Amino acid sequence: MQARIRIAVIALGATVLVLGSALGILAARFDPNAYKSAIVERVHEKTHRTLSIGGDIRLAVYPRLGVHLGKASLSELGGKGEFAALDSVRLSFALVPLLLRQEVVIDRIELRGMRATLVRQADGSMNIDDLTAARVKPNAGERAGAAGNAGAGPARIRFAVDSIRVDNALLRFDDRKAGRVFDIARLNIDSGPIAHGVPSRVALSANIGVDKPALNTVLIFESGFALDRDTRRVAMTELDANLDLSSRAGIESRAKLKGSIEIDFGKNAIAAALKGKIDDSAVSGKGALRDGMLQLDIDIDRLDLARYLPRAPSAPPAGDAAPGADAAPDQPLDLSALARLRASGTLQVGELTAGGLRAANVHAVLLADAGKTTIKPLSATLYGGNGNGALSLDFTGDPSAPRMALVQDLRGISLGALLLDATGKTPLAGRGDVQLDLETRGASTMALREALGGTAALRLRDGVIGGIDLGRMVREARAAAGVGSGADSTGFSELSATFRIDSGVAHNKDFSASTPLLRIGGDGRIDLAHATIDARLRCTVVPSLTGQDGPAVGTLGGLTVPVALSGPLAQMTWQVDVAALGSEAAQKMRGAMPSGGKEKLKDRVKDALGGLFPR
Repeated sequence: MQARIRIAVIALGATVLVLGSALGILAARFDPNAYKSAIVERVHEKTHRTLSIGGDIRLAVYPRLGVHLGKASLSELGGKGEFAALDSVRLSFALVPLLLRQEVVIDRIELRGMRATLVRQADGSMNIDDLTAARVKPNAGERAGAAGNAGAGPARIRFAVDSIRVDNALLRFDDRKAGRVFDIARLNIDSGPIAHGVPSRVALSANIGVDKPALNTVLIFESGFALDRDTRRVAMTELDANLDLSSRAGIESRAKLKGSIEIDFGKNAIAAALKGKIDDSAVSGKGALRDGMLQLDIDIDRLDLARYLPRAPSAPPAGDAAPGADAAPDQPLDLSALARLRASGTLQVGELTAGGLRAANVHAVLLADAGKTTIKPLSATLYGGNGNGALSLDFTGDPSAPRMALVQDLRGISLGALLLDATGKTPLAGRGDVQLDLETRGASTMALREALGGTAALRLRDGVIGGIDLGRMVREARAAAGVGSGADSTGFSELSATFRIDSGVAHNKDFSASTPLLRIGGDGRIDLAHATIDARLRCTVVPSLTGQDGPAVGTLGGLTVPVALSGPLAQMTWQVDVAALGSEAAQKMRGAMPSGGKEKLKDRVKDALGGLFPR
């Protein structure tokens, strides 16, 4: 028995030696470059594309049986323009399957300096449609003939790659239908075995750029994966990805994510479960892409949206600003990337900061399709109260200037703290309710403000009106006109108002407020786009305070003091209508005058107004 085994081993060794020698002689004597022209003609015949082989074709026997090709390129259909090119490619084959089963098993692929450009035209056609078109399927007779000749034909190719290495590749996707260009540059791939049911790993790095909006991402990731040929699925596990994103607008972001991804080529679907850090935010979520629809469920512990907005230009020196200017500077706003979004899902944010505003326990449900994006409900707790409403964007009219709508019901909030965080100022403070139903459209922040329309309503208690002290003005009345001061304010116990907003201007006809000294009514307009005011207030002295704030106020109990407010909100001016006040004072005193006292009316009016407005 041992002798037979020894003979079999010797015979096998001799066979391998003979075959190896034969392959060596073949490699030494056979010149594949002699077939270049035939290969080029064959490619042109089958594809109507031009193949150029600038480098030599070499065969290798040791350590692997393989082929090495130098510089080569393939033209676009019809021979015009370059479709793809490479600096070099190496293919190696498994020897045993070739000798024993006539199977060509590619066990290693090495690509260096590969370049390719994919183009999608405006009609949706692509420059690879001719290469990916389905081949005509054989009929039953042809299949039967092929089965009868099984084993008699040429060697079969079985896709089982031991490893793939790609160095410094460049892939470009010119999407002319969407008007964008994507570049994947410096692409490097180092993969283990790619075979059915064989666990493996892959490492990848690349620079991924898009021109609209101008973004660039450096991606580095490693992952385990397994290929299921029967179901046409690839499962990626233990994924570890790092992304560095930057844009021309000054946005920078870093992400480190771990998780898993499954790709289903049969259903054109991708599903992922990831968690990690994006900048200072801890993020976890699940997502899926099926038939072009993105499904997302994301949970973030805290998020500051300001770091993901374009950086505003530097503010001009104070001396260069227009006198009294208080409106925020104009900034371009490009949301066109959302016009083609097809997505649904939920978002949970523990702590959210947006433009200085702060909110907690944010919950949003997203639905985007056919050029329309809706977030409903959009709820949060904020400034001691809570808000609930909806936000929508409609790109169907003009993707560069979408129509926006916001409906929000804020209950029990501290309005002063909210305005301070949003604008840096507190023109109005108090706790209560605010209802907003707004819509606008535009491609910049100023355009959005100037196109703002809708309604707003507020009802507050125990607050202050900043910039003017109406009570002091009535009590002391040192002048009939003046400029509001940041140190001045009017406290109130209740305040309410409703606004109709048109073209960025808020119109009011029912302003009402109560203070210990005054009952205040009014009407007017506030230009929200340019931060100016033009309003009239009617401040009625409470009769019950007669004698509590000096003889002048006592004399004018029940009198209404008309006050005009105008100018920029930051430097609001006020002026008392003296003529109207004198007329009302005279009328009031005439009613209270005893019989036969008309001759004293003039002196009494003069004394009262002198107390209010001494020279």
